[in-house]
Amino acid sequence: ASKGELKCAILYGGNVGHQENRAFVNLLDIDMERITPERLAECSHLALVDTGAPGPNNDLDPSLKIDIIIDHHSSEGVELKQKPQYIDIRPESGATASILTQYLQELDISVDKTIATALYYGIRADTREFRRNVTASDLYNAAYLLPLTDPDLLDKIMSPSYSQETLEVMGNAINNRKIKNGFLFSNVGYLRNRDALPQAADMLINLEGVTTALVYGITDSNITISARTKDIRVHIGNVLKEAFEEFGDAGGHANMAAAAIPLNYFSLVREKEDLLKMIIEPILLRFSRIVGIDDNGENE
Repeated sequence: ASKGELKCAILYGGNVGHQENRAFVNLLDIDMERITPERLAECSHLALVDTGAPGPNNDLDPSLKIDIIIDHHSSEGVELKQKPQYIDIRPESGATASILTQYLQELDISVDKTIATALYYGIRADTREFRRNVTASDLYNAAYLLPLTDPDLLDKIMSPSYSQETLEVMGNAINNRKIKNGFLFSNVGYLRNRDALPQAADMLINLEGVTTALVYGITDSNITISARTKDIRVHIGNVLKEAFEEFGDAGGHANMAAAAIPLNYFSLVREKEDLLKMIIEPILLRFSRIVGIDDNGENE
């Protein structure tokens, strides 16, 4: 590249499963490449966006050297083997898209319609329509972007059709729910699309009488857990971290969190749903002890 020109590639791991994410990538024509060791080796600098370290919640080697980290998740308990040159982690911000929008304003960089639409959607989605973890700064940055966005495009991204599988996962989550002292637990079984899990948790936390929802399933490589809470006495990110950190990756915010527990030795077992039932009970018991659910609560 000539002086002053920067060549960037967006690399991703896993699958783009959530229907809004698929619509976002397709409609905004975002060019992304899968992470491979060969592709990483071609990059002179690496930046992590919306994730605080290589390893947890991504497909990167924990020892990989990262140059830039921009994130809005708490970095408490996250260990970096090599300190990046530039770190901007703001747990007080509702969305990483909000941090990036501030950069554009302060550097006086003009924002085209596609980028404005993408960033506005990012702030809106991560704050759950400006209802979750939202700050005055997020609202200010969203207000800056709004007149620059494409309203028709935004509408199309935010109203995509559900896949059959997402609907099945949500149906399983409803049918298999068990409620104890305001805590809802639901086993959705085998998951091809793990993005359906947080959608199920988002839906079930709104059920009358439920203050905390824990929805879990099994993929080919992990037991995956998604949790939501409305109880101000429970910091669900810290609870999941305490309960599951020694088994896998876990953590999140006060009111939303996730955990992934690698199957390791069990990954070759064919009957995933039987395996999940076998492993999950002591894991949920550990969670229940931490949040203080007694054995006398009612089940539904």
